[in-house]
Amino acid sequence: MEKLINITEKALDFIKKSVEEEKCFGYRVNIVSGGCQGMVYELSFVKEIDPSDLVMQEDGVDIYISASAVIFISGMTMDYVSGPMGGNIVFENPNARSRCGCGKSFCSDDQQSACNSGACSSCR
Repeated sequence: MEKLINITEKALDFIKKSVEEEKCFGYRVNIVSGGCQGMVYELSFVKEIDPSDLVMQEDGVDIYISASAVIFISGMTMDYVSGPMGGNIVFENPNARSRCGCGKSFCSDDQQSACNSGACSSCR
């Protein structure tokens, strides 16, 4: 399968450790409706395999990508950043037309008319 998303070394280290701790099949990337911009990144541990997921392997870790999310995340980069309050996965998504200031939600060209211009409560 062609590489749909890029994962930095820091993000991959975090994902590998998390998958080992959770004793699961891998890590799932999905997009769901929500947030102040209309779409939210949803990351979860794969406890049950969904045959419709696309599977990408990175350094021995299976990354499951929801088939419905592919058009919204193709070419995206996942990174891991740490700060005083801990760390988290961040996204650099070339398909995002706009995004919330905290980076938790975005909207795409396909739904630009539905994009909200206000900031979410996390960004205020």
